[in-house]
Amino acid sequence: MNPDFSDIFIIPVNSNYLVYAPLKGISALINRRGVSELKKLLHSASGNPENKESKLHELARELIHSPEQVPARKTGSLNPEFLGIIPTRSCNGACNYCDFGADKASGAKMSYDLAAKAVDWYAEIVRSQQRNMLDIHFFGGEPMVARDVIEVVVHRARLVAMKHDLIPYFEISTNGQFIAADARFLGVYFNKVVLSLDGFQEIHDKHRPLKGNRGSYENAVETAKIIGSSNAELCIRCCISRLNVLRMEEITAWFCKNLRLSTINFEVLCATSQTKAAGLFPPDPVDFAVHFHRSRKIALDYGIEVVYASDITDRPGVSSCPVGKDTAIVSPDGRISNCYLLPERWKNAGLDLDFGQVGKNGRVQLEETKISAIRGMVENKPRCAGCFCQWSCSGGCHVGITPPGCSVNYDDFCRQTRLISAFTLLVNLELDGLPDGLMQSPESLVKINSQASDRLETYPV
Repeated sequence: MNPDFSDIFIIPVNSNYLVYAPLKGISALINRRGVSELKKLLHSASGNPENKESKLHELARELIHSPEQVPARKTGSLNPEFLGIIPTRSCNGACNYCDFGADKASGAKMSYDLAAKAVDWYAEIVRSQQRNMLDIHFFGGEPMVARDVIEVVVHRARLVAMKHDLIPYFEISTNGQFIAADARFLGVYFNKVVLSLDGFQEIHDKHRPLKGNRGSYENAVETAKIIGSSNAELCIRCCISRLNVLRMEEITAWFCKNLRLSTINFEVLCATSQTKAAGLFPPDPVDFAVHFHRSRKIALDYGIEVVYASDITDRPGVSSCPVGKDTAIVSPDGRISNCYLLPERWKNAGLDLDFGQVGKNGRVQLEETKISAIRGMVENKPRCAGCFCQWSCSGGCHVGITPPGCSVNYDDFCRQTRLISAFTLLVNLELDGLPDGLMQSPESLVKINSQASDRLETYPV
């Protein structure tokens, strides 16, 4: 056990405290006196708690002797968790919170030749790493604007997979704004469809209008029903603003009753000049966390998972997004990047997430120094240093939330993540009623989402 106990955290829960050691997979609920007693036991001589009569003796022993699962920084040759393909940056929508630069897109599509070469390159990596999954994800703009490119990738990957005894896996993030035949194509060939649907019609159409201020709700629902009746897994991506945060439970129940889906992924709207001009604003972080938890309980009764990307997970990690995971995302011009956001976003944050290029001759050129720099940028974030979410949230979006030089103070993203993560820890301990009690105490919620350091070693008792 390290003498500073840097990876053991204490989270206040009304008059009690959560003990949480993410690298050891240990969590427990104790009272205030227990926190003081636990610290004494952990500091006992020779790493063996002296007071065997203490009720916390076994917990202390586990915290001292259980092995740590420390996420290893990637080293060596590039080993992408998946291949990302951006067939085009163009989009048939005009969302009021677009974060993918569709309004600036040139309309260019990835060439068929480049698409095939990207698949071949990735397949060689998968084979060299002795993996068996050819995992390919599509991003946009709206990927289905370039359905022909998607078909080239899918059929090339299926051919390569058959030749080399690999398992092809396809996932797409889409707005669902296309004809039924396109939806059926996804249902046949894709394993997972992540579909944007922001709730009821008046909300969705305010968030996600089409060009000419036309509504997109009916087409999105039709696509959701077609995908839901296919063999593809349907995941609903629902953006939450002040407009729909108080209706999250109602929206969740409607999704669960009317769509055949596996997952609802709630994300918060990010404020930009565009969203402000449209009268859209991010939700209050406490409101979002509270209604997220209540929505999760509703969906559970239907066997449907409600997720939040930066929530507590079973496996600790150094990033909750593609950045830092060697993810290779190929743009229409052949650039290979670690993120699907626009390069302007990276540059404004002082980052460069490009690390390679697929050449016209089919050769892939990688810049090892850039790969190493990207792998390292997700580590040692000052804002996250004392936070109990550091091995799950890991700073959220490394471009928009914790870029280099960001404030060390928690922002609204941190606050909602800390609350949701605390609720998750309690649910995992089968203490489902405690979050409801916390929600009745604004003071308790503030204590959770605002304490600067959760580390046991510095916690005042």
